[in-house]
Amino acid sequence: MRLILKNLWTRRKQNAWICVELVLVSVVSWFVLDPLFVIVHNTFVASDGYDPDRLCILTTHGKSKEGLPAEETIKSMEVIKTKLKNMKEVECVSLTYERGFPNGDGQSVIYYSLPDDTVNWCLSSYIFYHSGEDMYKTLGLKVLSGKPEEGGAVITQSLALALFGKTDVAGATMNEYYNLPSLATPEEVHPFRIAAVVEDIRMEKIMNWKYGVFWERSNLFVSEQSDLLVRLKDGVDAATFCAQIRPTMQKELSSGRLFVCKAVSMQELIDHHLRFQGVTSRIRRYISLAIFFMVNLCLGTIGTFWLQTRKRKEDIGIMRSFGASKGRIIREFLFEGFVLTAICHIVGCILFFQYAYSYGLSTGIAIDEELLPFLRTGDTWLNHFGPHFFAVAAFIFLVIWLVVSIGIAIPTWNISRLKPVEALRDE
Repeated sequence: MRLILKNLWTRRKQNAWICVELVLVSVVSWFVLDPLFVIVHNTFVASDGYDPDRLCILTTHGKSKEGLPAEETIKSMEVIKTKLKNMKEVECVSLTYERGFPNGDGQSVIYYSLPDDTVNWCLSSYIFYHSGEDMYKTLGLKVLSGKPEEGGAVITQSLALALFGKTDVAGATMNEYYNLPSLATPEEVHPFRIAAVVEDIRMEKIMNWKYGVFWERSNLFVSEQSDLLVRLKDGVDAATFCAQIRPTMQKELSSGRLFVCKAVSMQELIDHHLRFQGVTSRIRRYISLAIFFMVNLCLGTIGTFWLQTRKRKEDIGIMRSFGASKGRIIREFLFEGFVLTAICHIVGCILFFQYAYSYGLSTGIAIDEELLPFLRTGDTWLNHFGPHFFAVAAFIFLVIWLVVSIGIAIPTWNISRLKPVEALRDE
C-alpha cells in the first residue's frame, strides 16, 4: 500500500489531469445515473407486495342500455363468478368496486389519523372497496395480525407502523376523514375498527406509496360495469389465458343480460399505465442518455488510462526483470487505479453533495411533490437521503472502476507478456 501511494505521489503531475477527468466523470454520472437508478429500481426491482404474473382483470357489462336492476346484476354476477371458479386454470376470484385494485384507476385517497389527535397530523392512504370473498387470497397478501373475516377495515403494514409503531393493532380504532383534518367538520370524522393488518402492497409501479386500507362493502357492488380480479393457478400464463377466453367470453362468461366484455392480464395493465404515465418513454430516454454517456466515458477514460499505462512500459519491464509475475504487475497497477478512482470519486461525491443537499436527490416519477407537506407517502430507503446517496455513490463508483480497470488491465497484460528486454526497449 505504501509503495502504491508513493508511486501515485511521485506521478502526481502526470495524474493531475486524470484526477480532474475522473472528478468530472463522477459528478456528471450523478446527474445521468441517479434518475435512471431510481426509476429502474421502482419499476423493475422494488417488490409490489403481490404476484402480478398470475392475475387477470375481467370487466363486466350489461346488454341493456337502460341499465340492469340491482338484484338481477347481483344474481348474474354470482353466476359469472361461479363459472370462473369452475375453470381449471382459475384458483380464486374476487369482485372489486370501481377498479379498486392495484394499478386500477379507481382508488380513492382518504385521510387517516389516530383518535384524539390534536395536531391535525394525518396520512393519505389508498382505499380499496371489495366484496371480501377471497380478496386477500386473490392478491396473495399475507395477514400479519387479526382476522379480516371479523369485519372492519384491513390496513397495510406501513400504515400500522406509521400510526401505531407496531403491526399488532387488531381491534384498535382509527379516524377516517373525507376532507383534510384541519378542514373537516365533526360530521366528516368517521372512527372505525381495525380488523387485521396485511403485508404492504404497492398501488402503482411508479410510486412508493404503501399506505392502504381495504374495506369490505358488499352492498356497493350493484353496478353492471364491475371488475373481477382473477388469480390463476401455478404455471398458467395470464396473457395466454386472457387471449384464449376473449373469443368466447361474451357467450360463455355471461348470465342473463350481464356478460364479460374485457379481459386483460395485470402485466398488460401495468404496461399500459407505464406508457400512459410516460414512464416507458422516460426510461428509454434515460437509458439512451446513459448509453451515450457510457460510450463517451469508455472512449475517453479507457483511452486516457490506456495511454498512461503504455507510457509506463519501462516500469513494467523493470518489474519483470526483478522477477515480478504478470499477475502481480496487473494487480499492482489495478490497485493504483482503484486508489486513484476512489479518491477522485470521493471528491466528486463531495461536490455533488452540495447540489443534492440543496435540491435533493431524484425521486423518480412519484407524486410526493404534489401532496401537501404534512402528508406522508410511503417510507422506503429511497426516500431517505443517506441510504439513497450512498447506494447511488457505490453504484457509480463500480461503473467508473469497471471502466478504469479495462483501461489499465488490457495494456498491462499485453506489455507484461513481453520479455524484459523487449519491454525496456524504446518504442
